Amino acid sequence: MHKLAPLSAAIVLALAGQAMADDSISTQSQQGNQNIAEVKQSQAPFASATQDQAGHDHNHMALQDNSTSHIQQSATGSFNAGYAEQLYENGSQITQQSGGSLNDAFASQSVGENNESLQIQLGSGNRSVIWQDTQLGSQATTLQSGHGNEATVEQLFGGSNNKSVIMQGGTGNQAAAEHMTHQDGDIAIYQEGKQNWAYGDQRDGLGGTIGIDQYGTGNSVEVWQDNQAASQASVYQNGQANEGYIDQSFGQGNSAGLSQTGRGNASWSDQYETNQAVTSISQVGNNNLHFTYQTGDNHSLTISTAGNANKIMASNWKGEKSGGQFGVGQQAQINQNGNGNGVNITQEGNAQVARLDQNGHRNQMETRQADSNNELYFEQNGSDNLLIADQRGTANYAEGLAAGNGGSITLDQSGSGNQSYTYQLYGNGNEATIKQTDVANLAYVTQGGNGNQAFVDQSGASQTATITQYGNANSATVTQQ
Repeated sequence: MHKLAPLSAAIVLALAGQAMADDSISTQSQQGNQNIAEVKQSQAPFASATQDQAGHDHNHMALQDNSTSHIQQSATGSFNAGYAEQLYENGSQITQQSGGSLNDAFASQSVGENNESLQIQLGSGNRSVIWQDTQLGSQATTLQSGHGNEATVEQLFGGSNNKSVIMQGGTGNQAAAEHMTHQDGDIAIYQEGKQNWAYGDQRDGLGGTIGIDQYGTGNSVEVWQDNQAASQASVYQNGQANEGYIDQSFGQGNSAGLSQTGRGNASWSDQYETNQAVTSISQVGNNNLHFTYQTGDNHSLTISTAGNANKIMASNWKGEKSGGQFGVGQQAQINQNGNGNGVNITQEGNAQVARLDQNGHRNQMETRQADSNNELYFEQNGSDNLLIADQRGTANYAEGLAAGNGGSITLDQSGSGNQSYTYQLYGNGNEATIKQTDVANLAYVTQGGNGNQAFVDQSGASQTATITQYGNANSATVTQQ
């Protein structure tokens, strides 16, 4: 890409007076090839710069400071470069428009309020950059349509109520937007086409939002909101082979939402050492996989998948199995409807609640909850279902239902005040094993179908066990001490 040349060749220079003086208006129009247009306007009550170039290999630059100003740059052709800069400005605007291919646009606004930068690029292979630092209530917008476009928005070094908007349409687009030490910043990225990539970053701030929408094939999303409080991240992907990653670590009261439809989608979200964090993941399609990771206090996790071969593991970190959610008072709710689904989740701390639903074929569940006030509700409908649940601590409670074929339930509860109800109604090869130790345990097992077996072992005081089985080749064993 071409860079802005130094003052040489054909130069058009309009210079407003150095002291605060009259309004400054500059208009430049060039046709041909390899032209240069430059204008500087300083300390005018109002400044306006308009630069139009047609052809190829042009450079145009406009500089404004200490004013309320407007820069309008337009280039048609190819290999053109535009640069616009506003310093110490309030209520100023930069508009850069280019049509053609392989054009560059760079807009910079530093130290000001209520400023706007708008870049519009039509064609292919274009690149645009907007830089805004130390701004209040400013907005950066990039609109691109075509092939192979790149867009970057940087809003840095503090500020509040700033907005970044990137809209791309075409093939092979890339978009990145970044906020640093911002309050109530807003990032929005929209992409259409194939092989798009989007990156959103908000750090060390308060109340920021990031929203990314992707439509097409081979999309990838990465969102970072670290050291943030009361922030939100929302990602929507529609297509094939999409990946979504959200990281909200070292913060408080943040929420992450990820929705994917298509094939081969993978999503993972990290909320490390955070408090009151919420994660919601929805996937519809084939071969979906999610990892999640939450550590801290009072988290909430909700996952819903419909499709084929879905997996949930809850991470630590990623990997096959292991687990997630460590801290105090977490909640997890997982719903899967489809084929070959699997859930593995681990909760440690106090007062966890896990709700697990799977409807479909060959579902597995493996959960572990440790130490006080845990509750577990599970339901599996379909065939080849398996649940293994381990609850440790005080006042644990578990329900259950596995209706279908080849289901097996194994539950181990240790502590006091445990209750377990297990239902397998009608199917083949059902087996239930329940072990409860110490005070006030209660277990019911009901099975209907073929080849059922039930084992209950309770040790402690005030146990009650009831086993009811319907069907063929049933076997029941109850041991209470």
